[in-house]
Amino acid sequence: MKTLSTAARFLPCRSPAKHPYKAGFQPFASDIYRIPYAYPYRHAAGTSAEDFARHLRDAFKRSVAPESVAAVLAEPVLGEGGFVVPPRDYFRLLQQICREHGILFIADEVQSGFGRTGKWFASEHFGIEPDVIATAKSLGGGMPIAAVTGRAEIMDAPGPGSLGGTFCAHPLSCAAALAVIETIEKESLLARSAAIGERFEKCARGWQKKWDLVGDVRGLGGMCAIELVRNAATREPADTETKQIARYCYEHGLITVTAGTFNNVIRILVPLVVTDEQFDEGLDVIEAALASVAEPGRAALSRA
Repeated sequence: MKTLSTAARFLPCRSPAKHPYKAGFQPFASDIYRIPYAYPYRHAAGTSAEDFARHLRDAFKRSVAPESVAAVLAEPVLGEGGFVVPPRDYFRLLQQICREHGILFIADEVQSGFGRTGKWFASEHFGIEPDVIATAKSLGGGMPIAAVTGRAEIMDAPGPGSLGGTFCAHPLSCAAALAVIETIEKESLLARSAAIGERFEKCARGWQKKWDLVGDVRGLGGMCAIELVRNAATREPADTETKQIARYCYEHGLITVTAGTFNNVIRILVPLVVTDEQFDEGLDVIEAALASVAEPGRAALSRA
């Protein structure tokens, strides 16, 4: 059976987006088809969830018959693709199309799961209940663990012994995961994640008004980002400037992680137990980094 995945790829097949994630790993499994992700900032204003969902219907007409597709796999919020948040109705429409054809919908919540977006799972923001959810990262609080969770009739379908892995149910990692879940509940970290997102957005909106370099501010809860552009009208990706900002942050004691198809996104994914003072200190460094790139002359003058 075949699998469809949604990806933030809107360039021709020679797109550099393929290079960092696929180079040197061939050959790949066959019969996996990719459709564009719902990326509002990189589409015309007014592009709706229905417009984005149409890519899936088109794929069934042009690339693969729906009866040959086993599952549609997507990240509710893109991770390495640039922390892109699709329109609220997007996944509801995708799941509706899947159900029309008896296709499973699988949510990749490896990055977005376990409190990162202010809810246990990012899927909750979109009002959907995936057939299968893949989780890892935050689940273990630093310990290596991953999980696949699904509806009982799906998980019970394989015969005895058909599901397994070398490190399946590692006792120490499972204990860590239980402690993580307990900590999230006891310390109200879902609410803390939402508060981190609100704090960041308020600050980043100010940067956006001050500098055209900040093209887009987006995210859900504590999983948020800014996309940097050279021109607010053309939205030309500012990849070189993004590297300069990341370097400035590093030299001033803050480690940032970039992402995105065009390598022009700075993502915020701090520990949910971060203090307000620590978070504000980090935001101050990012703001200074933005100023050093957006206003180099002024920065040089102030140093003089």
